[in-house]
Amino acid sequence: MVREITILGSSGTKGSHGGTSAFYINAENVIDAGNLLQPLGVESAQIETVWLTHSHLDHIMDIAYILDSYFNERKKSLVLRGLPETLEAVRVHLLNDLLWPDFSKIGLTDGAGPSLRYEPLVLGERYRLDEETYIEAYETDHTVASCGYIVTKAEESLLITADTYSLLSTTDMVKRRDDIKTIVVECSFPTKMFALAKVSKHLTPRLLFEGLAPLEAKGIKLYINHIKPRYMKKICSEIAQEKGSWRVEILKDGEKIHF
Repeated sequence: MVREITILGSSGTKGSHGGTSAFYINAENVIDAGNLLQPLGVESAQIETVWLTHSHLDHIMDIAYILDSYFNERKKSLVLRGLPETLEAVRVHLLNDLLWPDFSKIGLTDGAGPSLRYEPLVLGERYRLDEETYIEAYETDHTVASCGYIVTKAEESLLITADTYSLLSTTDMVKRRDDIKTIVVECSFPTKMFALAKVSKHLTPRLLFEGLAPLEAKGIKLYINHIKPRYMKKICSEIAQEKGSWRVEILKDGEKIHF
């Protein structure tokens, strides 16, 4: 059994290099939609479900473009799964016939149903993706309603926090579950920008490793994403200074995580 996900977008904001948050679980399922069109091309027409962490633009933007670019290639409705507040934000503020078409009102070309559907998820409920793969959401701490995800394949799990400030729900989850041996955590700003990190509910290297301290002895593999490109060099230097005994890797677009 191959346990892997592919990083489609790893950056903390849009720039000249790298895409924003998106994780490829399999051909039908992705977490977030910050960067789908560029790495997947026409294969994005095969996506059946986007599991959203929250409603910020860098996590949802390519929903609009994959529906538009490959409308005729789609054979099934695109399902958006997320917290009720997240889906409402997308419906009201993005796919609203003002900023972009409301695809939930537009049928598939073969008439088999709408091109887009919204399906709220329940925190803590386990959803089956295939015979050996499951996904579940847990609550995280951001400026809007938000969740992270735990992806389980053949009884081994990977946790993705997405955007967060407090790591209490993450550390509590990992302490309770021995199957989680790999985690992906954001780190957006250098430590000197603590005030901005606090008000925007993101992490700095110091906040990150202070928050993860209860897990340091567990030997968990740590991947870091969502670094703001402008501060990449500084943040990487601070991570090296603050990481202690953690095994750390900075994620890049196109990389695979094996867990």
